[in-house]
Amino acid sequence: MRRLPHIYDGNCQVQYHAGMCHRWLYLTLVFSLLLVSGCKKPTVQQPVVVHLFRDLYSPYAHEIDHRILEFQSSNPRLPSGAPIVVQTYNDIEYNTALKGNFERDVKVEVVILNAAADAVDSPVVADNMAHAVDICAAVKACPANVPAFVLSSATGDQAAAGQVFLNSLSQHK
Repeated sequence: MRRLPHIYDGNCQVQYHAGMCHRWLYLTLVFSLLLVSGCKKPTVQQPVVVHLFRDLYSPYAHEIDHRILEFQSSNPRLPSGAPIVVQTYNDIEYNTALKGNFERDVKVEVVILNAAADAVDSPVVADNMAHAVDICAAVKACPANVPAFVLSSATGDQAAAGQVFLNSLSQHK
């Protein structure tokens, strides 16, 4: 029988088995590999920005602001996992944009009108009224008709995100 080496710590005799040293080395190596493989930085998805055209001074502007904040606070995402951010377009005044060349001057995906009659001055907006939804309940404007729609020129993730936003607006609180 082989004698185990003895280690003296000054007070008492401790027996040490040399094979135990290798076990700790292997355990440390396995633990390190598991830790390193689990530390991959997750890919951060870029947000999809939905540009919104609306009248900032409409009778419903305050309620629309609240609904946008509620939508944003719900952490909305596309099926791909990309977050959705709503940004109001405010470079051109509401009536000026509708009476001018809307498609050239205003680059948005979603339009919220004060009333359906506002679409008369812009052929692009009038053409999109066929698929508008009424969001009067969302902005506490009923029985008035408050049309909102995703422009037909919007494509890809921005159009999908715009539709998610409109679906949120069209639901009753």
